[in-house]
Amino acid sequence: MTEATAPSSAPHYDMFLAGELVDLVLPNERAIHVDRWHTWLNDQTLTRNMEQGMYPTSAVQQEAFLTELRSTQSRIALMIKPKNEDRVVGICSLSRISHVTRQADFAMIVAKRSETFKSSFYGMEAKCLMTEHAFDTVGLERINSYQSTALKDWQRWQILFGYKMEGIMRKAFRKGHRTHDLMVSGCLLEDYLALKCVRGGRLWPGQDRIMALIRDLPGESLEQKLQKVLATTIDDHYSRLRLA
Repeated sequence: MTEATAPSSAPHYDMFLAGELVDLVLPNERAIHVDRWHTWLNDQTLTRNMEQGMYPTSAVQQEAFLTELRSTQSRIALMIKPKNEDRVVGICSLSRISHVTRQADFAMIVAKRSETFKSSFYGMEAKCLMTEHAFDTVGLERINSYQSTALKDWQRWQILFGYKMEGIMRKAFRKGHRTHDLMVSGCLLEDYLALKCVRGGRLWPGQDRIMALIRDLPGESLEQKLQKVLATTIDDHYSRLRLA
């Protein structure tokens, strides 16, 4: 199948995980030929802080990726579909799933937003839904997450989903001649269970509550504080060492 021969009647989406604002659904050909999934990866503004966007992606390549997704046991990828709408606006995934170390890497792209204010929370709830599935159903005990330091707001919000900042990889993200440090965060099973307990059994507390929690966050995030420490205390410490 090529881009010129998109099906006249693409299948609708099958739900996998149901939420308040979004449902997580199975990827299919409709995501490619109707919602044009592959074009998200060609959007230079959207991918400016992602590895994608360096090389063009076609619908044919995305079909091959979809075939791979359907056969692998090391990745779970689900499309983000706004509640009661027949379109997808993003994708989230657990990759490098290991049942030996009981961990996986989380990644997400939210490409299209609605005109409504609630679309700002689509990615947040999607991450909560996938995190619940990872711990409660897949049986993982750790989820790794990585973001460029350019995504400052998202890093501030991570703690609301149980993801605690663990370190900084210096200049680990590069796009062209632009480099950023990479923030490393992780959610352990005990972090997840503690939040789930105080929220009545669900990780996602609801749109109204998440808005209140965001407003209560400190103005300066832990990530920003650590960056300052790296720029002063740590550099000063190493400058005093005799290495030769």
